[in-house]
Amino acid sequence: DKAVILTDGRYALQVKAQIDGAYWDSTDSTKISFYEWLSDNAEEGATIGFDPFLHSLEEIEKAKGSLKDKNISLKALAENPIDSLWQDQPSAPSDSVSLFPDELAGQTFDEKIKQVIGNLEQEDIEQFFFTMPDSISWLLNIRGNDVKHTPVPLSYGLLKRNGRFLWFIDPSRIPDNIKNSLAKAVSFHHPDEMDEVLKGLNSATGLDKKNSAYYFSQVLPNAKNVKDLCIDLKACKNKAEQDAIRQTHIHDGQALIEFHRWLKDNQYGSLDELSVEKKLEEFRQQNGAFQSPSFDTIAGYQGNGAIIHYRSSPETNKKITGNGFLLIDSGAQYLGDDYAGTTDVTRTYSIGEVDNDEKFHYTTVLRAHIAIAKARFPYGTKGVQIDAIARSILWQEGLDFAHGLGHGVGCFLNVHEDAANLSPRGKDKLEPGMLLSNEPGLYLEGKYGIRIENLMFVQKTGEQDILGRDI
Repeated sequence: DKAVILTDGRYALQVKAQIDGAYWDSTDSTKISFYEWLSDNAEEGATIGFDPFLHSLEEIEKAKGSLKDKNISLKALAENPIDSLWQDQPSAPSDSVSLFPDELAGQTFDEKIKQVIGNLEQEDIEQFFFTMPDSISWLLNIRGNDVKHTPVPLSYGLLKRNGRFLWFIDPSRIPDNIKNSLAKAVSFHHPDEMDEVLKGLNSATGLDKKNSAYYFSQVLPNAKNVKDLCIDLKACKNKAEQDAIRQTHIHDGQALIEFHRWLKDNQYGSLDELSVEKKLEEFRQQNGAFQSPSFDTIAGYQGNGAIIHYRSSPETNKKITGNGFLLIDSGAQYLGDDYAGTTDVTRTYSIGEVDNDEKFHYTTVLRAHIAIAKARFPYGTKGVQIDAIARSILWQEGLDFAHGLGHGVGCFLNVHEDAANLSPRGKDKLEPGMLLSNEPGLYLEGKYGIRIENLMFVQKTGEQDILGRDI
């Protein structure tokens, strides 16, 4: 008799506009978890069903512990009830997989497998089961088209200590040249074979409980919780990847400069959010290496810019007239002959006249952005500490923003990638080679949003601080 949608500050304004308040409540997920909400609202002894493919193993284990006191049980369902209603559900992806060049990856797939095997030995496990498509794509130097804006094929994989990799993907999707290239280490198995193979394992198996669906705890009940063995390796870009990414940003920057000039020349014309979004993509498409946007462009004028992950539509599309800020957060995926990368950049443009409050707020966000761009810190510094450097500049003025300062970015992979998360929850230390976003912001509901974003590499200076720590 109750329905709720829980979301954090990134979507707080958006969700209110997009749900029917007659049926749904909305709640801040940073203040109450879904299982805490269940504990408060469900009857004692209730059984709550869930889709085991849509919740992580770690998440459900926490939920079960929290719901024990009220004797509320969680039951994994064989079928999601929504699937029976979803008549036009798209079919499974069937596009062919492609190779990612070794020259741009900086390592061959067998070199990467040897690295990961070393981690298997450290964890004292015989094999690791991969559930993250981007980890498999990075490990095998392959890419795909299964996910909008993200060049990965959906698949699973099992790496054994002897170096064999069992790849669970429809073999018909793998071209012969890739099968031949990978054959010395990889065997190809249809996903329908996966459960039987996993249930037949009789030696220690690793599984990332944070990033794996609960379903796999049913198939691998005795798996050891081990962080995905590719996350840290993938987050720290090697020299070839760094060079490729820098070249990508030079080319992407050329498209942005063309767009900046076009916007300046046409800002008093008949522009709207959707037309500027389309024009920016047109400039990027002029580059032959352009593959797709890296996410749906956020183009928000005036009050729409205060919706952090706003997506313009024919219903919300705002004319760009009068005075105000236009916030554009965009990016692209590029794969060229000698460069490849994923971009993510935000600029806030002033249209017409700017008042003193807007100048002050924009300058404050810019100061926070520059502070991070110039930051020097000792080795061992964590994401939460870097986040505080930027946030403290806004705090001094009684201001703040409801999202993290930065996230990892892949090399022609996920635009949001696991790395040292720059946020109040960022507990991991920064490592050389990490590619991170720097995007402080400020959002005034109904008025405007401001965000300034560039990507940065973490790098050693070759110096030490007074305590002898590397900087």
